[in-house]
Amino acid sequence: MPDLLRVLLVEDSEDDAALTLHQIAKGGYELIHLRVDNEGDMRAALVEQAWDLILCDYNLPGFSGLAALELLHESGLDIPFIIISGAIGEETAVEIMKLGAHDYIMKDNLVRLVPAIERELREAGERRARRRAEEDLRLAAKVFEASAEGIMITDADSRILRVNRAFTEITGYAAEEVIGKTPRTIASGLHDSDFYRHMWDSINEQGFWHGEILDRRKNGEIYPEWLTISAVRDGRDRVTHYIGGFTDLSQQRKAEERIQHLIHYDALTDLPNRVLFREFFQDAMRAARRGGTRMAFLHLDLDRFIKINDSLGHQVGDRILRQVGRRLMGIVRNQDMVARYGGDEFIIAMTNLQTMEEVSAFSRLLLDHFTEPFRDDGREIFLTPNIGVAIYPDHAQHYDELIKFADIALHHAKRPGGAHVELYREAMNREAMARLNLESDLRRALEREEFRLHYQPQVDIASGRVIGAEALLRWQRADGRMVLPEEFIPLLEETGLIIPVGRWVLRQACLDRKRWGQAGLGRIPIAVNLSPCQFHDRQLVSMIRTVLEETSTPSRSLELEITESSVMDDPDFALSTLEILHQMGIRVAIDDFGTGYSSLSYLKRFPIDVLKVDRSFVTGLPHDEDDAVIIDMIIALAHRLKLCVIAEGVETEEQLHFLQRLGCDRAQGYIHGRPMGDGAFRRCLAGAG
Repeated sequence: MPDLLRVLLVEDSEDDAALTLHQIAKGGYELIHLRVDNEGDMRAALVEQAWDLILCDYNLPGFSGLAALELLHESGLDIPFIIISGAIGEETAVEIMKLGAHDYIMKDNLVRLVPAIERELREAGERRARRRAEEDLRLAAKVFEASAEGIMITDADSRILRVNRAFTEITGYAAEEVIGKTPRTIASGLHDSDFYRHMWDSINEQGFWHGEILDRRKNGEIYPEWLTISAVRDGRDRVTHYIGGFTDLSQQRKAEERIQHLIHYDALTDLPNRVLFREFFQDAMRAARRGGTRMAFLHLDLDRFIKINDSLGHQVGDRILRQVGRRLMGIVRNQDMVARYGGDEFIIAMTNLQTMEEVSAFSRLLLDHFTEPFRDDGREIFLTPNIGVAIYPDHAQHYDELIKFADIALHHAKRPGGAHVELYREAMNREAMARLNLESDLRRALEREEFRLHYQPQVDIASGRVIGAEALLRWQRADGRMVLPEEFIPLLEETGLIIPVGRWVLRQACLDRKRWGQAGLGRIPIAVNLSPCQFHDRQLVSMIRTVLEETSTPSRSLELEITESSVMDDPDFALSTLEILHQMGIRVAIDDFGTGYSSLSYLKRFPIDVLKVDRSFVTGLPHDEDDAVIIDMIIALAHRLKLCVIAEGVETEEQLHFLQRLGCDRAQGYIHGRPMGDGAFRRCLAGAG
């Protein structure tokens, strides 16, 4: 197989270039080449491609071989550079070679070209090999000196030849103080002869030894280190050197102590964390069991603390959390413990309780202490806590159950206004269990085929024709009971089940639309809601493509409804996703317009097709002047931006006629039909036809 040769030709004559390349090809090379004839093209070629060889004419219009050679030197590249010329004197050629050209060839003597190329490629390879060897030596020296591990190299008689900087830093001995001596200079004298005999047996038999050893610094301090000794042998298997590398374990052990502290203490507040708190609480429970006393588990969080982080920044929030920790530590008794549970949540263990009044009194004291503001950089910041309380052994006799019950009580304490304390009650657990059971049933609802789609018609206001439908998810459990959307859709979001369920909704809606068309009921567009979780799913676009292909649904027949908050949570991501959907031909509607950010800038930036006016603005029409003005402005703005407008929640003829006068395009609401199952919607389409 011929050798590949990448040649940069600096030549203005195409004929001369062809002759040169032909001569090289005759030499058995497979060529990749580029011809340039000016400084700019040569400069670009050197940047964009790696070359094995540069062949340069001496005289070019506006450019010269010397200029080309200077440009190569300026680039810092080591590429064989051969002058090929038809009109160059020998003195000039010699001068060019002194300046760095590797050879020159007369154009009437190209038979010399291939041998010259082979020679220069060989010499360039040798130069690269020398540079690599030199670089390896420099790198080895840098590694030796820069290593955080102490290193000493001895001869075969264990006389120290070299030590690195880390050796000096660890032992305190300068290089000149130990070179020529043996490692006994730093020995602690605390190891017996058996220790060293085993060490040397391992080195002689296996070629190395490693283990922990005690050595002595120059100042006399004994310190532990992890030492590795390796024997270096020559080609005849004779030991020529020993290399010892060691790490000061005293620093490592300090780090381990620090790690142990981090395992048991919160890095921000330095309070005990949940790991240490659990150990403390379980020990205290055993003591309470023996002594017949009670314990209280208090779970505390700070009401709306996230607003501090959002408005003042996380650094301020962190400083306030440290103040909260110190304030709590100033309240609890010596026998109790306060810990940071995570985020803005703290947990408190009250031990050796004789009466419930002690818990009530402490809770009141705690709430009183939070009436005083926290201060940061001249600001006064007021925080109100919510507290959930569970009692051992009254509510539970196991730690995990107490955590659960205190958390349930805390959930009930989070009422508007904050500063509430709730003691766990059995009824709370029943509510929590009901929610858990609902979640469990929800996880199986998809595989049990319990989900249903209902459709609500969208009507063209001017003609009264049904021109679309919105697909709405419903859940009919195995026992026949319908679960309200407001009960289960938030759970779908929280659990992430909205992703597989959302895929089912899209596929089922497309299949139903296809069947309507096959039954002669028309092929109307269908609108499907996307939750924020779905919209930000990285697999959304590929999922939509797959469903459209599987169901043979034209992309223009699909309208995706998203909320304003979905768009504004991550505008850059939203823009890229919406542009892809637009390119696919899918229509996008902003649902509940006017209830969220209502940012006008995204309306012109983003590829949006439809605005759906929220029902809250329609309900008061036509008598509520404010709603009328708002809707009039929305319609005017949308039409100026060439967007379609759908009014939701239209229930009366009066509302419909008013919207028609304002120029609203479509209406959706009870006046044209409630959400209905597939069968009822088929009849609606048949009647509309």
